[in-house]
Amino acid sequence: MTERIALLIRRFVTAAVGAGIVMVLGACVIAQASGDVPRLPETRPTIRHQEVVPPTGGVLTRWPAFFTVPVELSDPTATFSYAAFVDYNPLTGEGRVAGDESPYDQQSLATRVRTLEIPVPQDRATTDRCHVIEVVVALRFTATNEPKNAHTPALPGGDSVTWIYNPGGDPSGCPRLDAGIEASFDAEAGF
Repeated sequence: MTERIALLIRRFVTAAVGAGIVMVLGACVIAQASGDVPRLPETRPTIRHQEVVPPTGGVLTRWPAFFTVPVELSDPTATFSYAAFVDYNPLTGEGRVAGDESPYDQQSLATRVRTLEIPVPQDRATTDRCHVIEVVVALRFTATNEPKNAHTPALPGGDSVTWIYNPGGDPSGCPRLDAGIEASFDAEAGF
């Protein structure tokens, strides 16, 4: 009788193990990918404005050695481009002082934030007038070899941060940006 019970137990265990293997194999077949995993749509890089160095809340009275710009990406593996400008002129495209691509690195994979440290040439820091420093980030620019479009992000867009530099610390002494439009004065109209 004990042999018979032992035989029944062996058959039961063998059947249970066999059923387990079939279930595991079935799960593997079901879990197998049916094709390429869909990618998220491209999303523009976003500057974390509260974390830029130097802060943008006031006028810079000293020219920093570099500008620190943390950029957040929805896809941490994406490569994005950046460009730095001093006194950018939209009519001529003049003013670009730095720019490059930022490929992904292992460190930014977990945080989705890549930090740029951009040196802006000290020779641009004249003491006789104000300067506007701007950093633009985008997945890509409209054109990198055409100065006017090297400032324009291509779709899906980009982000920018701006600093004002005046060694006197007074923003009222800075020239006003007019986008190249000359002011006209009409004595009869009063403007």
